[in-house]
Amino acid sequence: MPKRTTHTYSSEDAAPDGPESDLFVYYCKHCGSHVLITDTQLQKMPKRKTDRAYALDRSKHLARLNVKEDAKVVLKRGEGKMEKQFRMACVGCGLFVCYRAEESLEFASFIYVVDGGLSSIAAETNPQDAPVPPCISQLEGGLVQVAIEVEDRAQRSAITRVNADDVRVTVAAPAALGRK
Repeated sequence: MPKRTTHTYSSEDAAPDGPESDLFVYYCKHCGSHVLITDTQLQKMPKRKTDRAYALDRSKHLARLNVKEDAKVVLKRGEGKMEKQFRMACVGCGLFVCYRAEESLEFASFIYVVDGGLSSIAAETNPQDAPVPPCISQLEGGLVQVAIEVEDRAQRSAITRVNADDVRVTVAAPAALGRK
């Protein structure tokens, strides 16, 4: 019979003078598969003006990807400019989640992460077991506070994203001015 042991570590076990290990793990929004590990938060990265993708500079930040090569796409970007994208997809479901401008991933200086493609919260197989994201918090007296980002004049009303920062909602009607 195999021997089982349990080890419990806490932040007190870490060396006080050792380097900080702040790693951020991102998961596919569609299937919950692990896609990216980096040493920075994507929300702090600059966004491209063309497609609002997060620009992750690999010369400054760690980027470990768990993706598969998807397709080479050439896009027309106004005034006759062409852009090559070497797209990468989630290993679990094949969703297009990021791309690079260079053909070889090894030599790519930037990874562009599609806005809304990844989440910092892993999807669970049973939604009742899923952790409550930090954007939803309980206040005193049983009240609940939710950080909501609203996009008005959408084609249909829906909840389009739930991540650590906010819940994104699209509304078919124009947004009402003021609070009620």
